[in-house]
Amino acid sequence: MEPSEDLAYVIGAVCGDGYVGLERRREGYTRAIIYLRAKDKEFVEELAIRIGRVLNRPPPKVKILRSTGRYYYTQVRSKTLYELLKKPVDLERLRKYIEHCDKCSAAFLRGFFDAEGSILKDGSIYVGNSDYRLLKYVQSLLGRFKIVAMGPNLLCRRGSITHSNGKQYTRRHDSYYIYIKRSYNTWFYKYIGFTIKRKQERLVNYLRRTGRLE
Repeated sequence: MEPSEDLAYVIGAVCGDGYVGLERRREGYTRAIIYLRAKDKEFVEELAIRIGRVLNRPPPKVKILRSTGRYYYTQVRSKTLYELLKKPVDLERLRKYIEHCDKCSAAFLRGFFDAEGSILKDGSIYVGNSDYRLLKYVQSLLGRFKIVAMGPNLLCRRGSITHSNGKQYTRRHDSYYIYIKRSYNTWFYKYIGFTIKRKQERLVNYLRRTGRLE
């Protein structure tokens, strides 16, 4: 695969919150699946469009998850993407695609923050993941854009209880987070930003409220 902004974004999004696995069929063979679900339709649509361009095929369909009615998802079968993105991610293998140029690095970060990032009303930007190495790598990439991120800090311990969609789950891994110092939010807006509208609007509102954006 050739380095591109589209591929870098796909890598960031899937590394953040995507599922990469093998689906076993009754016929005795396996299919490589890349799957992502999210509450924000525009995020899932963005990923589908970019996957289509990377694989030079029509974008996979974006569907609503009927069991909840609150999530959208897309999935694609691709042995090539599976080999590249299977977890735990091989950062050394991915570097040539992520660090190909500044635009690729920014696209990777945008995909990752779309998937795992959050921004509070006070302008605080956080991103979490169970892969400590990945967060350290994200932190170093942010530094290339003059963005200072603190951490990683422990968020939740393995074995702790979490709730999702009315069900209770036990965490299988420790979880960590990094956060961007608010004084660097302008740089984040300028170089990275969010695809997800509600997150981007919150960032813009904070910058306007603090006089950093007209």
